[in-house]
Amino acid sequence: MYRTAFFAVDLALIFLATLMAVALRGASLDVVLDSRYHLLFAGIASLSALVVWPLAGLLRRPWRYFAASDAIHLVAAVTGVVLITLFLTFTINRSDFVARSVPLLQWCLSLTLLVLARIGVRSLPARPSAEGNRLALEREYVLLVGFNRRSEVYLRCIEALYAGQVSVVGILDEDPSVKGLMLKGKPVIGRPANLLAAIRRLRNHGVEISRVVVTVPRVELSPAFNSAYERLQAEAQITLDHFEGLFGAGEKAQPLADADDGWQVVPTAGGATMDAGRAGYLAAKRVFDFTLAFLVIVLLAPLYLLLAALVAIDLGRPVTFWQERPGRFRRPFRVYKFRTMRDAYDLEGNAVPEGDRLSPIGAALRRLRLDELPQLFNILVGNMSFVGPRPLLPVDQPARPEVRLSMRPGLTGWAQVNGGRDLSVADKGALDCWYVENAGLLVDAKIILLTLRFVLTGDKPPRQTVLDQARGVLARQGLLVKVPSAW
Repeated sequence: MYRTAFFAVDLALIFLATLMAVALRGASLDVVLDSRYHLLFAGIASLSALVVWPLAGLLRRPWRYFAASDAIHLVAAVTGVVLITLFLTFTINRSDFVARSVPLLQWCLSLTLLVLARIGVRSLPARPSAEGNRLALEREYVLLVGFNRRSEVYLRCIEALYAGQVSVVGILDEDPSVKGLMLKGKPVIGRPANLLAAIRRLRNHGVEISRVVVTVPRVELSPAFNSAYERLQAEAQITLDHFEGLFGAGEKAQPLADADDGWQVVPTAGGATMDAGRAGYLAAKRVFDFTLAFLVIVLLAPLYLLLAALVAIDLGRPVTFWQERPGRFRRPFRVYKFRTMRDAYDLEGNAVPEGDRLSPIGAALRRLRLDELPQLFNILVGNMSFVGPRPLLPVDQPARPEVRLSMRPGLTGWAQVNGGRDLSVADKGALDCWYVENAGLLVDAKIILLTLRFVLTGDKPPRQTVLDQARGVLARQGLLVKVPSAW
């Protein structure tokens, strides 16, 4: 059924791309739609795809796993469709109603729409499950030492055996010429001698490395690397593994099938889960988020380029900063911002004083909240929403955060417009729980309006009545736990 549905979408996109090609060549859209020949031309293209797609094997290639090899088959299939369409229309009436440039436009537009559709599906978050929740909670972050075939084998094994449970976040290698290169999507971020600095920088991104895997022969490890690892051991328990001993002996223990994953969806007063009870609202909210994020990104494209140029001149590359944070159902994702500060650690791993890190341009971006603009892309792909509980680092989550993590994190939220930075962790958690229980289109609209006021006038002290309402939600859901005396 899914293959049939995606196949139908492909045929529709071919039809649409063909009409767009004719329209771009000079004919107005009204003329294109009123012309039987142009509609016939687009119909022939779709019928050609009906034959070419199975021959090209595209029906056996799921969109969610779209890769470079699939793109090659897609190029061949679209080329076949264009050639067959051109041949048939030439046979019928020598293509008198088709300009010479239309087939080229048809090929480009068809390929663009088909690829974008597949990338969009591939970017959608996977459907949450109890197993996925447990793996997200137990995720282990690994740093690789060595840019070689062994590292590639290790990454393939991790992908096949421990997907979602083990995440390799970067590679260190002695060859400076490979810095910035990617191995199966994992970047080379430095040299082994800078192990300490690399781990501390990743910690600043919200990623806590618990294991270092070395894929180069032991005799090639430098004394500087061994010294850095010894320093790490003094401050954190980080395991060092060598590639040779990973497979066969010392296999990683599998999680118990009956282990408690620590995640329960809290029922509403009516007895149904929150998502099940508000399916229509959540669907409408996702459509609104995607549409508005796309339009704003397009409209603000010049501003994005200007801000990126300012950050590059001020702080250098990269122009964005990311942190990994728990999202909906605790699934980790990366929150992006424009950089406003210099690195927290120098090349030797020593902390840089806080006062020396924030630049004047960075301070202006923070004050105007422009550093948050890259999060529109998080909204576009579905990791975030315009309105929802703000994504927090694991260490900043309130006690028992399962309710606030039952919805997508937001660019703004009820806690942000009712105190923001002046709130305690417990009060933020209470306000987020109030939002989850009362979320709706009208509440979201109110939060957006209050956010505009907040951006223009700054933080407002929280109202006691609002806090009391939020704490009442926690009490009804049995989530009111012992908190600091500020409550």
